[in-house]
Amino acid sequence: MTEGKRPQPPKRSNSDADAGWAVLSILIAGLVVWGGIGYGLDRWFGTHYLVVVGLLVGIAAAIYLVYVRYGR
Repeated sequence: MTEGKRPQPPKRSNSDADAGWAVLSILIAGLVVWGGIGYGLDRWFGTHYLVVVGLLVGIAAAIYLVYVRYGR
């Protein structure tokens, strides 16, 4: 081995597993973020249904984002 040259790490290729983890992350993030917004609004307004609305909006938005990014 010559001095001054470091071995390069192997290059990663985009695999189906990476795309699967990205899709799962988007779906979970949509639920957590919009569910959290709904929960906060429920606490603020004193209601009990906005968390469900937030979860539904979150999953719908996440599915749309997955479709736009990976479905075409």
